Amino acid sequence: MIILEFMTSPYTVALANVPGFGPKTNALLFEHFSDAKDAWNATRDELLSLGARQHDVQKFILLRQTCDPLVFAETMERHGIRAITIHDDEYPEMLKTIHTPPALLFVKGALPPQTKKHLAIVGSRHATAYGLRTAKKIASDCANAGIVIVSGLAYGIDQAAHRGTLEVHGITIAVLGSGFLGIDNPRHQELGDAILAGGGAIISEFGFTTPPYKYNFPIRNRIVAGMCHGTLAVEAGIPSGTLITTTSATEENREVFAVPGMIDSAKSKGTNDLLKNGAHFVTEARDIFEVFGMNVAPQASATAFLPIGRPPDEIALFAQLGAEPVHIDVAIEKAGLATTAGSIALTGLELLGVIEDIGGKQFVRKN
Repeated sequence: MIILEFMTSPYTVALANVPGFGPKTNALLFEHFSDAKDAWNATRDELLSLGARQHDVQKFILLRQTCDPLVFAETMERHGIRAITIHDDEYPEMLKTIHTPPALLFVKGALPPQTKKHLAIVGSRHATAYGLRTAKKIASDCANAGIVIVSGLAYGIDQAAHRGTLEVHGITIAVLGSGFLGIDNPRHQELGDAILAGGGAIISEFGFTTPPYKYNFPIRNRIVAGMCHGTLAVEAGIPSGTLITTTSATEENREVFAVPGMIDSAKSKGTNDLLKNGAHFVTEARDIFEVFGMNVAPQASATAFLPIGRPPDEIALFAQLGAEPVHIDVAIEKAGLATTAGSIALTGLELLGVIEDIGGKQFVRKN
C-alpha cells in the first residue's frame, strides 16, 4: 500500500476537508497517488474509478476551482489544530496496528506516550445514576494509577469518565465523531477545553467542519478501541454504539471489560451479555489493574467530613447523605429543613467539596 509521503502538505489537509470525502475515500486516494498534489488534481474518471460517488466528485471538482488548499492549512493553524500521519512518531503506536488505521489525524493538545496503559471507557448517553457514578469512580481510580482514559466526549458515560479523570488531575483523550469546528454544544466545548487544560488531547479524523452525523460514530469507535489496551463498557443497551466499540476491541485483540448491571435494566442488557460472553468482570479499578499486569498499591479511602463549626443546617443535611445516592428533596425533608434553608445548606456543602451531584438531583458524599 502506498501512503502519501507528504501527508501534512496543504493538499493533504485540503483533501481531508472535502465534503463527501470521508476517511474511506481519502484512504483510497492516499493508496493510489504518490503525492498529495496529484490526488488533489485527480481527474473525474480517476476519482470515479476509485469508488468515489458521482455527486461527491462533482462537488469536489467545483470546490477546487474556487478554493486554495492553503485556506485549510490556515484554518488549522488559526484554531490550534495540527495534522499527524501514520508515519509520525506522535501517531499512537497501537492505532497503527488496527485493520483500517486513519492515515491522517487532526489533533489538539498533547498525546501521551503509549508506554502508559490506555483504557477506553464507553457507555450509554442516557446513563443511570449508577452508571454515571461507576464510570466516574473507575475512571478516577485508573487515572490515579497512571492509566490514560479515552472516551468520546458525549453525554452520559463518556463525560463521566472524562470528568472523573480530570478531578484527580489525570490525562484523558477525547475522540470526536465530528470535525473540530463541528462541536456546536457548549457543554462539549467546555469539557474539551478542560481536557486540553489538563494536559490531555482531542483527536478527529474528520474534516474541520464535519457535523456529528450519526454514521460517523461507528467509524470513530474503531479509533477509541484501537488506541487502547482495553475497553470498559459501563452501561449499554442492545443495539448500541458501545457494543460496536467493544466489537472493535475484540477484533483488534484488545481486552474487553464490563460492569455488571441490574438484570431487568435495558441499559445493562448489553454489558451483561458481554460478561456472559467472556468479558472481564469489573466492579472496581483493581480488576482492570490485574488484567493489565499493574501492581498498584491500595489507596486509603478518604472519607468526606465536615470541618468544626459548620452551620447546623449543613450538619443536618450532610447527615442524610452517604455512599448511596439520595434525591436532594428527600434529604432536605429528612433533615427537617425548609426548602430555602435546605438550598443554602446544599450550596455550602458543595462549595466545601464534601458532596457530589451525580445527576438527576441525586447526591452522595465524596469519597
